[in-house]
Amino acid sequence: MRSILIFLAIVALSDCKTKMGAADANCKTEGTIVDMDGLDGCGYLIRLKDGKLLNPIEFPENFSPKKGQNIRFDYQPLHDMASVCMAESEIIQITCVEDVKANNEPVECSKISNPFAVDWMSKAIDRHNPTRIIKFQMGGKWAFAFQAEPNSTYLYDCDGVLICQSNGDQNDECHTQHLNFISKGKTIWQGEGVWD
Repeated sequence: MRSILIFLAIVALSDCKTKMGAADANCKTEGTIVDMDGLDGCGYLIRLKDGKLLNPIEFPENFSPKKGQNIRFDYQPLHDMASVCMAESEIIQITCVEDVKANNEPVECSKISNPFAVDWMSKAIDRHNPTRIIKFQMGGKWAFAFQAEPNSTYLYDCDGVLICQSNGDQNDECHTQHLNFISKGKTIWQGEGVWD
């Protein structure tokens, strides 16, 4: 009887150790849930610290994503899948996810000085061919104005969501509600405009 109890204790300890090891091995990647519902075919995406956007095919049933939520997760890339969203760098399947105590806006937004290092910004540069990108605070949040020829301005939030666009009319809603903060901003990139 004693040998059976010892055997069961060893099995239980080894099972516990295996599960703990598996937990330690997973959920190492940190990211923030962003709501990209404003773009066709997009919903909740995950923004990594380097700005790269991942598109999960679904979140686990026991996890409810919320905009701005900080998470730790693990995933497998799905190279054979396509998406209508097209804002993501990769489509993924989440294999592990856990909530991390949320901060307010990630500090990385205030530190962005090279738009080519941020995936969504690099894509926006290709899309709009701006001559200048201005970073400024708007209502306590960071925003980025992509100014293009002849008088177009595309305003994005830190998650890469297009807030509004203006064709140069100083009285349009984009100017009166948002772009009036731009004078206190800082140019983080200046280019030459249209290129092929």
